[in-house]
Amino acid sequence: MYNTRAVVQRTGVPADTFRAWERRYGIPNPTRTEGNHRLYSERDIALIRWLREQTSEGMTISQAIQLHRQEQGDLAPRTGPGHLGHESPGDGARRAGNGDIPASPLARFVPEITDALVAFDAVTAEPFVEEALAIGGVESVCLQVLQPVLTEIGERWARGEVGVSAEHYSSHYVLRKIGTLFNLSRPEVGRGPIVAACVEGESHEVGLLLICLFLSRRGYGIVYLGANMPLDDLAQTVRNVEPPMILLSASTLAGAHHLAEASHVLARPGAAKGQDARAMTIGYGGSIFSTEPALRGEVTGTFLGLDAHQAIAAVDRAMMGYYGQMPVPSALP
Repeated sequence: MYNTRAVVQRTGVPADTFRAWERRYGIPNPTRTEGNHRLYSERDIALIRWLREQTSEGMTISQAIQLHRQEQGDLAPRTGPGHLGHESPGDGARRAGNGDIPASPLARFVPEITDALVAFDAVTAEPFVEEALAIGGVESVCLQVLQPVLTEIGERWARGEVGVSAEHYSSHYVLRKIGTLFNLSRPEVGRGPIVAACVEGESHEVGLLLICLFLSRRGYGIVYLGANMPLDDLAQTVRNVEPPMILLSASTLAGAHHLAEASHVLARPGAAKGQDARAMTIGYGGSIFSTEPALRGEVTGTFLGLDAHQAIAAVDRAMMGYYGQMPVPSALP
């Protein structure tokens, strides 16, 4: 990892220039130290050099950024960031034929990985995942490959084409992959921390972990508690950690009722001992709140939206309100 001065020396691009690119386009995407200083990876440096070369050959920076995103398969709008596990999961894989947006080059990996996983063959799936990660960024692969794979396998299960065991095997494979990326993102470092948990009885944690990965890569500290978290233990963690924000996730009707109960308990005055006048935010999401929007009225907290961009935007707003300033850029890397 390299500090700003080292990046300037290695690329020849002034710091003010690539920081302006970061503010405007979310590129490059440095990590943050505990003191909120930028640290750049080799990939960041290579990207800055490439952007310098494109602009020196006559491209505008916006044209170069657009070309980079097309090559990465990352064509999502950049007007705002963006749910606990819903980025319209097949969007990246289904863009072909929409008339004005080319298909993501990552889409070709979806059927290969899907077929391997339903055959319980992680050995065959692994090289495709690694190749996808080499071509696209972490967020693009998660949203345009791994989520569509799970969506396709879920649809095959619903049609009776694969059994529960194949669905579980595939889900655990994807969960392990996202978990590895999450651990590499240094979630112990950053502003917050944000506590994240699936409520008691909720076992589907891929969506929540995905959002936590994106938030960690954007410079937030994350205390990730995972699936099926008993309310008493969650409340004790909140008292101990005193987070500025909690993220809760549920995907079933029973889970939604458990989440609503948890939100009422956690929203009580004094739920986090020592919390100052800046209020702790409860953010929540999950597929059940998208399909049954009336359930949102039972929850004390902020609904995080229908996709990853909306969720991250909601977290950014809450954290900006808590700290009085935006801690990280406002778009998905």
